[in-house]
Amino acid sequence: MSSMWSEYTICGVKIKFPCKAYPSQLAMMNSIVRGLNGSQHCLLESPTGSGKSLALLCSALAWQQSLNGKPMDEGLSKKTEVPLSCCCTCHSKNFTHRDLNQGTSPHFNSPSTPPSERNGSSSTCQDSPEKNTLAAKLSAKKQASTCQDENDDFQVEKKRIRHVETTQQIRKRQCFEKEAYHLDTPVSSAKTVKPNSPLGKVNAFSPQNICPPGQCSKCCCSAKQGNSQESSNTIKKDQGGKFKRPKIYFGTRTHKQIAQITKELRRTAYSWVPMTILSSRDHTCVHPEVIGNFNRKEKCMEFLDGKNGKSCYFYHGVHKISDQHTLQTLHGMCKAWDIEELVSLGKKLKACPYYTARELIGDADIVFCPYNYLLDAQIRESMDINLKEQVVILDEAHNIEDCARESASYSVTEVQLRFARDELDILVTNNIRKKDHEPLRAVCYSLINWLEANSEHLVERDYESSCKIWSGNEMLLNLYKMGITTSTFPILQEHFSTVLQKEEKLPSVHGKEVAREVPILSASTQIMLKGLFMVLDYLFRQNSRFADDYKIAIQQTYSWTNQIDISDKNGFFAPPKNKKRSRQKIAVRVLNFWCLNPAVAFSDINGKVRTIVLTSGTLSPMKSFSSELGVTFAIQLEANHVINNSQVWVGTIGSGPKGRNLCATFQHTETFEFQDEAGALLLSVCQTVSHGILCFLPSYKLLEKLRERWLHTGLWHNLELVKTVIVEPQGGEKTDFDELLQVYYDSIKYKGEKDGALLIAVCRGKVSEGLDFSDDNARAVITIGIPFPNVKDLQVELKRQYNDHHSKLRGLLPGRQWYEIQAYRALNQALGRCIRHRNDWGALILVDDRFRNNPNRYISGLSKWIRQQIQHHSTFESALESLAEFSKKHQKIIDISKKDQKCIQDSKSTLEESYLENDSPTYLLDTLSYLPPEHPTKCKTKMCVQELQCPKVITKNSFLPSDIISRKEKGMKSSAHLYLIKKSFVIEK
Repeated sequence: MSSMWSEYTICGVKIKFPCKAYPSQLAMMNSIVRGLNGSQHCLLESPTGSGKSLALLCSALAWQQSLNGKPMDEGLSKKTEVPLSCCCTCHSKNFTHRDLNQGTSPHFNSPSTPPSERNGSSSTCQDSPEKNTLAAKLSAKKQASTCQDENDDFQVEKKRIRHVETTQQIRKRQCFEKEAYHLDTPVSSAKTVKPNSPLGKVNAFSPQNICPPGQCSKCCCSAKQGNSQESSNTIKKDQGGKFKRPKIYFGTRTHKQIAQITKELRRTAYSWVPMTILSSRDHTCVHPEVIGNFNRKEKCMEFLDGKNGKSCYFYHGVHKISDQHTLQTLHGMCKAWDIEELVSLGKKLKACPYYTARELIGDADIVFCPYNYLLDAQIRESMDINLKEQVVILDEAHNIEDCARESASYSVTEVQLRFARDELDILVTNNIRKKDHEPLRAVCYSLINWLEANSEHLVERDYESSCKIWSGNEMLLNLYKMGITTSTFPILQEHFSTVLQKEEKLPSVHGKEVAREVPILSASTQIMLKGLFMVLDYLFRQNSRFADDYKIAIQQTYSWTNQIDISDKNGFFAPPKNKKRSRQKIAVRVLNFWCLNPAVAFSDINGKVRTIVLTSGTLSPMKSFSSELGVTFAIQLEANHVINNSQVWVGTIGSGPKGRNLCATFQHTETFEFQDEAGALLLSVCQTVSHGILCFLPSYKLLEKLRERWLHTGLWHNLELVKTVIVEPQGGEKTDFDELLQVYYDSIKYKGEKDGALLIAVCRGKVSEGLDFSDDNARAVITIGIPFPNVKDLQVELKRQYNDHHSKLRGLLPGRQWYEIQAYRALNQALGRCIRHRNDWGALILVDDRFRNNPNRYISGLSKWIRQQIQHHSTFESALESLAEFSKKHQKIIDISKKDQKCIQDSKSTLEESYLENDSPTYLLDTLSYLPPEHPTKCKTKMCVQELQCPKVITKNSFLPSDIISRKEKGMKSSAHLYLIKKSFVIEK
């Protein structure tokens, strides 16, 4: 075993770890390896700062590496999984494999598609990635056009009129074109849509594809039976007949968190594994004309479609970084890399990083991406992500339920529908693919007419806000009246698939068919229709078994817009004389398809993947995940924190400095009494705790209310006398937020007259998600109130009603429990901004008297490590006294440590000078052995000794014999040890 790594054998898998693992890390790795070996799903909570990311990476990659040369039949055998508390009848009957396959979604299979392709087997081009990849095609194209100027960002694409291709040529061209997807986030457009997907080929809808009568169509377990049966009989092999290892898809919430994960990967023994990072064009596009565009997706699509007669040169340079071998050997990216490194390489080589990252999926062992890329059917389609028998790890998964619901939902405005209708009108008028564009135009006309007709019957909910709601089954009836039915929808999908093709076949003079380029829909219309067809597919899928999981709503609000200028009789435009009339208020109508069941989106991957691992520092309360996602998590873990109890102060405070109760319900927060008492409490804490303090509020509305009151009373001025006060902005540009955050960090790092900074933020906001406030950046986190979702929000109201209705039949949590769980997840996430590593310390202050008055209800939802240490303080004075003692104690240790560090640096300089002057041998005293293993002075001494072995000193004395140099190094170590031991005795005394 290498001395660089600590090695652990867990369930037969040898795991190399970059340091001695904490107990919580060993528990995490044990759970993950057991889940991977047994093809079971895992739900794992490990507190932030406990080394969760390292445990995830090392255990999963070690397990993957252990499969070299192993048959995969044991791991791929997967039992049918049943959601907890499922009361359906489909588990009381046994169906044949054929019956179960018939129960799966048709996904628009084409009758011309061979049966093997419809069943999900790979086509010829998919079986030969080396020959038919995007990079291989582009490489051949590049060699054929070497005379072109490489410094030109665009190349003019000539109009092509060519003879109809043979079947083999069509297959090759489609394999090339299938890689040219345009949409990174919502949809794909230029791709020939695939079978077995919500956007696939369409005209194979038949009664045989509908669920058998005996099978339950009202719960998600029905889909999993067929998928798991298919999976259990499948052993994945590559072209050489060898068993293929499952890929690891590692999803997390944001791109910034991906950067943190890849940084951790560099520390491990597995940093060399082939990898890639899937990202949006906002983070990867390098084209100068696309970067400055507000909507980069649509701009990129325009260039790839060649609408302006030019094509993106960076796209045609993808072959320069064609595979993992080229990336690692020729370009030196042999260790884990970040997306910025790939972007820099793409700029240097004039190769598109966006498409390069996707091309690297084929040879990658681990793929990093935001987790909505794995849940959203449209993004999976556009990114060509196939999760069958793969491993899916979703980190920071506390928001996974919301993300899954959003992935299966869609909203379209009346303006978007009218724009699409007008564009389709032009294409039909000009006789361009009229038979395909006409049915799509009819869909737009029908939806617009239906919107207008029902807009007269909307019910007012709030000021200038009204709506009307339909169930999924009621909407199916409305769609039936529009001519959109179970039988006609696949035909519409076929028309839509056809209009996305850039070429069509035409008869020529000589009797042969030729293919020519034709105009296609704009990027915005494609995006809208793809989203609309995606949600309609869920409604019609498998005999409409998901229809009951949807609510359709028309919402009408009002917004101000600039009045359109009207030309005079001479054709001139003049500004309006009356400025008050230059703006007008218009009605904005939106058609929403809201999915209320996250299991709808999960049904596409659950049962297909080998193992799902959900993990976060704040999964508590954990009981809702199985019922909400329709997944059985056989392995669950709530790990303890790695810190000592003395490193954290956790307390609830129910009253302020003046003794007034602080209950942050809506009625109380409206009063000046509450606002003033909360402000006085915040000021007292700022005067007690040094450095950085985070204060989280339930909503932006309350934040603004408190800010206005405190400015009026002068309390805000008093806060600014103690600390630099920064407020989290609602909305705005990311760069503006980053600048504010940097001001906060700098105010703490370079303290002047003020003692650090105060950052006032909102639960579920930017600050509470994924940002690192370690050490002095967060010595205290204050939460005022409990961040329940807005009870008046229409989607929240509908979700609560949905859960109440299905709680008994499907085992869902009642609406009230679901509502409270959302609050505690947000609260735990905010509290997790403190204590970011083993040696960190800080205070968690929960301000609300409900915690003390009803602890059984309000404490049970907190994370395990917080529940174990929480203290209830009856008065504000007792809480502040305890907090001050805790803060002073740890601050004193920090101050002594800083002085000690300064002495070490001074000693280091003195020892370097004596090292150059003294060439006589000295005694080597191994005094460090007398210190306990985790003594801080011992760690600093080791670091100091390593730094003192500086190459520049040896270089200057290179004429000395090696044995003399060795003696000098030993003498220097002895001096350092003696000095630091003396210093440690002083500290302890």
